[in-house]
Amino acid sequence: MKKMFKLFPLALLFLLFLAPQNLSAQGHWEFGIHYSLWSIDLFSGLIEDKIGETLKSELKEDILDAIRDDFEHIEETYYSQEVDFDSGGWNYGFEVRWYPAGKHGSYSLGFSLEKTYMRVSFPEVSADMTLKDEVNNQTGDFHGEVSESIFEIWPFSFHLSFRWDINPSWKWRPYITFGVGMAGAGSVNKGEYSIAWSGTAVIDDGLPILYEDGKSGTLEELRIELEEENEDFFLPEFIPFIQLNLGVKGEVYDNLYVLFDVGVWNGLLFRLGVAYRL
Repeated sequence: MKKMFKLFPLALLFLLFLAPQNLSAQGHWEFGIHYSLWSIDLFSGLIEDKIGETLKSELKEDILDAIRDDFEHIEETYYSQEVDFDSGGWNYGFEVRWYPAGKHGSYSLGFSLEKTYMRVSFPEVSADMTLKDEVNNQTGDFHGEVSESIFEIWPFSFHLSFRWDINPSWKWRPYITFGVGMAGAGSVNKGEYSIAWSGTAVIDDGLPILYEDGKSGTLEELRIELEEENEDFFLPEFIPFIQLNLGVKGEVYDNLYVLFDVGVWNGLLFRLGVAYRL
């Protein structure tokens, strides 16, 4: 998989810089930059399930470890967790496009380098646990809340896209873009997470005991920790990207364009761009 990721940008460069030599001489190059707002709420159910399971496992173990400092033989007999999901981020990139049919051509092939900030958080998390110490014949309950739970990555990725301008002779014309991309394992491993929680336990109807803890680190550290516990990590070794955008492109000056996009970029994306055609 790592070898495939290294070959991916080389294949894109071949398509963009070697293949056009065999195309019509009237072809045009276009260079652009863009900035986007991004959210994966579009796929919140899938992401919430995967990361939520990891959060559930980590939080439950942390709570038990903290309580066992006072009650060595305590065990969990029931655990439930309620979560609210949120996500967001941004993206910016540089793109080169080739229009083989020239200024009034509809089809173009593009290659872009992208930097994306992806944040997944659980702003409201509550946990309830039923406890039992069979050695000392004790029972109890725990209720807690998570004050912080954030997972962040900053992938740098390579993308290949295909665009079709509708009625390219119009000064303002709609277009549709389909593309694929890939970010390597380093983007995932260098990501970060942070979890902080607090709650109270009541054992045998005694006084409430306050517990709180938290931890943070890289996603690589979390991956190693989960593997040691024979649990699956919630992210793959590399991040694939699927792009499907609808946009409007307008010529504001000779060969200078502004672009507005909305669509799918592993989630919901809103994009503003500027491009210049040679």
